[in-house]
Amino acid sequence: MNKRSFLVFIASIVGLIFVFGDTLYVCAQEASKEEFTLEEITVTAQKRQENQQKVAISMQTIVGEEMAELGKTSLETILENIPDAVIVKAADGLRISLRGMSDTTQTFHNQSLSAPTVAVNMDGVFSNRKDQGADLYDLERVEVLYGPQSTLYASNSPGGVVNVVSANPKLDKFSTSGSLEYGNYNLLHIQGTLNAPISSTVALRGSFSIAKHDGYLSNGGEDQDVKSGRLKFLYQPVEKLSFVVTGSIEKDGGAGRGGGSVDSFVKQSDRKDPWIATGALGSPQDITTKKISGNISWDLDFATLTVIPSYSKRNGSQSETVTAQGNSNITYDDETTMNTTEKSLELRMASASDFFFKWIAGFNYYKSEDYQEMMEYYNGAYNEVFRKNMRNENQKAFFANVTYPITSTFRTTGGYRLNWDDLENMRQENTTVGKAVTEAATPTKANYDKRPDYMVGVEYDLGASAMLYADYKTSFMTQGEGGGGGPGGGSSTTTPPPQKLNAYSVGSKNRFLDNKLQVNASAFYNIYQNFPAQSQVWVWEGTGDPYDTTLYPNGPQSDLVNGDPNGSSYGNGHMYGVDLSTNIVITSKDKVDLSISYLKSEWTSLTFNYKYKWQIIGSYMPAPPGNTSDTVGVTVGPLSALTLNGQSMMNSPKITANLIYRHDFSLWNGGDLRTQVDGRYKSSYKLTWKAEDYPYNYQEAYIKANFSAIYTHPNGIWTLTGYVRNIFKYADKTGYMGQPMYQTMIGDPRTYGGVLSVKF
Repeated sequence: MNKRSFLVFIASIVGLIFVFGDTLYVCAQEASKEEFTLEEITVTAQKRQENQQKVAISMQTIVGEEMAELGKTSLETILENIPDAVIVKAADGLRISLRGMSDTTQTFHNQSLSAPTVAVNMDGVFSNRKDQGADLYDLERVEVLYGPQSTLYASNSPGGVVNVVSANPKLDKFSTSGSLEYGNYNLLHIQGTLNAPISSTVALRGSFSIAKHDGYLSNGGEDQDVKSGRLKFLYQPVEKLSFVVTGSIEKDGGAGRGGGSVDSFVKQSDRKDPWIATGALGSPQDITTKKISGNISWDLDFATLTVIPSYSKRNGSQSETVTAQGNSNITYDDETTMNTTEKSLELRMASASDFFFKWIAGFNYYKSEDYQEMMEYYNGAYNEVFRKNMRNENQKAFFANVTYPITSTFRTTGGYRLNWDDLENMRQENTTVGKAVTEAATPTKANYDKRPDYMVGVEYDLGASAMLYADYKTSFMTQGEGGGGGPGGGSSTTTPPPQKLNAYSVGSKNRFLDNKLQVNASAFYNIYQNFPAQSQVWVWEGTGDPYDTTLYPNGPQSDLVNGDPNGSSYGNGHMYGVDLSTNIVITSKDKVDLSISYLKSEWTSLTFNYKYKWQIIGSYMPAPPGNTSDTVGVTVGPLSALTLNGQSMMNSPKITANLIYRHDFSLWNGGDLRTQVDGRYKSSYKLTWKAEDYPYNYQEAYIKANFSAIYTHPNGIWTLTGYVRNIFKYADKTGYMGQPMYQTMIGDPRTYGGVLSVKF
């Protein structure tokens, strides 16, 4: 569907709102006689409970009840209507891009080599892993904070933070709830929750989730087989002191989300069925993750002390078989065992709510150890490789933030974070090709000592329900490694420069019409430095003219081929744009959410001055899809410098629009039927920055839409939801792997199902 069709779609929905908004329900009272307003949402974005409209941060919030009723249990579906958000699938999990801040660091056999650009925190606990958020349940809310937020959070994630908040035990009542979801692709999803007060000071909350569906791809890829459970223990001996201990376990099987890909294509019309995949997947993964964390909160009257310790361990195995496309048809068989541990601790003090200014100060500690052993086979027994990969990260930081009132309506803000980062990558490789070869690489280390981040800003209340804010923030992030110590390959002990961000923003939050209309807007300008980049150019290393038959009687094939050492670089760029988000309750039965964002990103400095003069065309690398030329022989051509200055960066659609319309029908039996239609439009963008990936990394402009209907019984005990997602069956590109794979990851196909939910 093109842009014109999308505009017609939006116009039709708006027309329905105004023409039928007051009449399409049975036995309803006149809307003018009823009270209806927008709900107030409490968030912990600044690590204290506050009204979202009073928080001077550009953010979006999705409440837990909405996610549960609509069967949204993954970050892909939860964040699908967030402005400026692009969800990228990669071998190491889901990568969230906000406002063009993207993570395109290479993976090394499914192992992450850098911290996430946008971090996902679960109940206040940071993790540098990117495979979180595949099965989320029993949630209170999800908060999306546009970055950077480094002076408040235990991460250097410049793009922002996604806070996932699960429900805590409650002392006031016994309750239980559950849901059963069934849909196409043999989807079966069962969830259950039990909240049990044991005494006036002790409560337990247990929840579980079993989610399973067949693969969305023809070869079985993109399936789900996840079993997980969570138990929370609350002890509150006095009103001002509480202890919460959380333990969870998750077992992942199947190929997993993001575990499949298809042959690359330029646009969907190139394929009759984009979800048909060539190549076979390996054995199902078998991964177990165990976590335990605590949250101690003590109100000391003048301030609140919070302590959050955590520990997690992930181990298991994964097998995969992938066939490279093109004329070479190389088959890779990987058998990987993995073991990951994470430890963290946060100590912080926050001012009391009645203190004359707001302040928060604390200390973060984080340590992760990621170890893998892998056996790899090329074309069966042709080549065998045994690898040991280790990635260790240590982080320590002190942080403080202050908001000081100059007048009753005007406040200044400031933040500071002093951070110590250590990152170490090390590999050992044994290769068997006729004889054994052992390589013990020198550890690649990145040690950034005492790196500060800053934040300054102002806040001004225009009225009781309106505020303006502006701020300047900095952030840095430890560089990942793309096959070696540099940005793109080779072993190196040189410490790469950290990625840096200077971010300027101004925004406004407003409520009008007696809390019936909310309008939030923000504008931003980001300066991004030291993005790691590698141009995969293969070169001919000879001297002189490669076609000189006197020098090379056997042709250019007689000399070595290799990657150009100057094919690695660090790029600088900038992003700027505007976000507008509106929510309006037109009547007690009708609500509309509309968001529109404009984003412009471009490279200001990204150039490759290659060392070698001649480039190899074809040969050694499989040909891209549709290329039937002979790639056995070596063809060389002149190689000149490559510059991307002025070109757009990755995952940066210029225009994004999201529309959600809800209408409630009051039924004759006292029940309620809520219908919802939501659509989103994204203009075209590139998934990767690499020139050699074009046009397969190009995502055309597209529209996707969903529909749902939720029936609530008059007694409120049970609800029944029916839904259809991706109505137009559009396969948006969610990830691209260039040479030698030429594979693309795509979004989910059209899915439909029903959710029966009960609560007591």
